[in-house]
Amino acid sequence: MNQSRFSIIPFRPKLADDFKNINQAWIEKYFEVEAEDLRVLNDPKKYLIDTGGHILFVYDDETQQMVAACALKKWADDEYELSKMGVIEGYQGTGIGQALAEAIIEEAKQRGCKRLFLESNRKLTPAMKLYQKLGFKEFVNHESRVDYSRCDIVMEMFL
Repeated sequence: MNQSRFSIIPFRPKLADDFKNINQAWIEKYFEVEAEDLRVLNDPKKYLIDTGGHILFVYDDETQQMVAACALKKWADDEYELSKMGVIEGYQGTGIGQALAEAIIEEAKQRGCKRLFLESNRKLTPAMKLYQKLGFKEFVNHESRVDYSRCDIVMEMFL
């Protein structure tokens, strides 16, 4: 990621539509948007921020647009979920996703997270490779907290 062109910025209420648009685009490309997606995407402040989570964005200074987003959802004082990570078309494969994921992992550490997990789908090959590169390992005995039909893998890391 070209550090001079891109900035990682935290959630502000005026960015809620960017969060929704970035995530809805990738979900619609590969899957179907589910009721739980809409609940969170329509009010990320209520369902992520106000419950102790965090959202980060990647902003392209050149095009002046948000090009990626990722959420940190709090489940317990020491357990968070990496959630709703999306990079818009044309920016995938540029390292933006990795930089964003590393920033969200750092945020999780600062918040006292001991276990960070994510739910995904094996057919998202680039995402799977990124998660493995970051140190996530498959966790097989996980009870899903949210029943997304698209999720067929849970991965975790200990911080």
